[in-house]
Amino acid sequence: MKNFFYIKDFCYIKDENALDVSFVPPLVRRKLSLLDKTVLMLADKMFNPNIEEIVFSSEYGEFTRLDTIISQYQEADEVSPSQFSASVYNYPVSFFTLYKKLNIPYHAISSGENSLAAGFFKSIISPIEEVLFVYADIKNKVHGAACVISKTYGNMKFEYDNSQTGQTGFEEFIEFLDGKRNSLNSPFGSFKTGSCN
Repeated sequence: MKNFFYIKDFCYIKDENALDVSFVPPLVRRKLSLLDKTVLMLADKMFNPNIEEIVFSSEYGEFTRLDTIISQYQEADEVSPSQFSASVYNYPVSFFTLYKKLNIPYHAISSGENSLAAGFFKSIISPIEEVLFVYADIKNKVHGAACVISKTYGNMKFEYDNSQTGQTGFEEFIEFLDGKRNSLNSPFGSFKTGSCN
């Protein structure tokens, strides 16, 4: 099965020093984790009023917060309620929708080492006309990517084919978005540069 989709725009981050969430008020900003900041920055940069759905994926999610909660429980036999509520997997994307006062659906996808590919795949097979896909992880280093996927138009046209599979890494995904590779294999199929005709 082959389907075409478009990527209207994209951005990515590979370094914690590139994080900029100055648009968030300081009192709110100080409570954000690195993952929250990464997702907020990427989503804010790519969001536009035509987006009708958001797909977020992460391999490890709020790993640092969860580690802190486990340590608190082991050492003090109690857990901070605010830390606990902010440690759930979908917190960064739900916070973004609340912060922006959005009334659109969002999905949080976790699929282990295939989380990036699973989130991207969910975004392109969505029946929604325009979807914002955001991937972020912070376990080994801060990195993430976001792109606006459209069914009908955009700057780059791609083809999805479910007959070929393989693995997708973050660097390969960025090279694909940057146009440095014309195909990307994933466990869900392959993505290739499509004809613009």
